[in-house]
Amino acid sequence: MKSTFRILFLARWELKKENGKVPLCARITIDGERVKFSLKSEVTAKIWDPKSGRATRQTKKALQLNRYLDSIKGQMIMHYHSLSEANEVVTTSMMRDAFLGTNIKSNTLLTVFEEFNDRQEKLIDIDLAQSTFNKYDLTYRRLKEFLKVKMRKSDILLC
Repeated sequence: MKSTFRILFLARWELKKENGKVPLCARITIDGERVKFSLKSEVTAKIWDPKSGRATRQTKKALQLNRYLDSIKGQMIMHYHSLSEANEVVTTSMMRDAFLGTNIKSNTLLTVFEEFNDRQEKLIDIDLAQSTFNKYDLTYRRLKEFLKVKMRKSDILLC
């Protein structure tokens, strides 16, 4: 199923500060569902173009801001593609959380292996023999020992 995906950068004019700067936020729209969040950066109101959602003048700060916005857009597109490969439906809240780094479960080798063993333990005498599970468990313990002794690490992060 194909979905519409858009990223828009907005200046929050209602929060304009005394120094003439306005805070920036991003709005992600997927199939009509919107989510808006702060980028935790500010822009001078004089150089911001609300129609294009970018800085207009050719000053050093404007070019730097536009490069920053391009990098954010690129990161969001990468998050969208990785989420769409992992899930059937990508929501705006999933995108926001992926970009902001909240709610991300870090997978490590031992945690994935332990979850696998937990699932396999439930299948003993149904689809799995006890001796097979014992081998899985032994492999987990030996891997844990190997990481500790040889690699001097408690676990390895999986990408």
